[in-house]
Amino acid sequence: MFKCEPGCALCCKASPVTVLPHEVYILQKYAEKLGVEVVFTPAYKVADKVHGVRIALSYLMHLGEDGACPFLDADKCLLHDLYKPLTCRSFPYLPKIIKYEIDPMKREVRIDVRFVMSTLCPVIRRDLTPADAAMMSNIKIAVKYAPREAETAVKTLERRYLYAKILSELWKRGEVELDEEGRYPFYPVINGFAFIRRYYPELTLEKLL
Repeated sequence: MFKCEPGCALCCKASPVTVLPHEVYILQKYAEKLGVEVVFTPAYKVADKVHGVRIALSYLMHLGEDGACPFLDADKCLLHDLYKPLTCRSFPYLPKIIKYEIDPMKREVRIDVRFVMSTLCPVIRRDLTPADAAMMSNIKIAVKYAPREAETAVKTLERRYLYAKILSELWKRGEVELDEEGRYPFYPVINGFAFIRRYYPELTLEKLL
């Protein structure tokens, strides 16, 4: 059974943290309360030709100048009892591949995600052989070894699907006209959560926790 090594915090220094659009608002709120400086940049985006914007469906929360998560204080996570990003809660069970597909014929946004048990984690390197780690791409196997982390990974995937489902519904209704964002680099970027709340104001941050 997976268990973090006390005081490790290696995952807090490995790379920028992928967060979902609604998490940006949550983390900004806590950063202000805690006096922490955070920097987010949009990651995957899709263009909407109706409104002339690029809709961000994921973001990167960057590491600080010291090479660590801005919410890391020594080896203590300041967010631990407040709101840890879904990516942090699912580590070391993370997506190896996240592929978005825009289907103009069916007017759908589809997502294909392949998970992996990260061998960056020293516990994984200690507990699992490379063959064992490879088998963890199967969620039914992974959940037996790392139940909380695998279940959080599934929850994260459900949130990604929700964004894709809502945008697909808006597309079918003619509210948006989606395309690959690379064709429209001059469009301004809008947070995906802020965008869909124009049509679904009842979708609050609390409902996505």
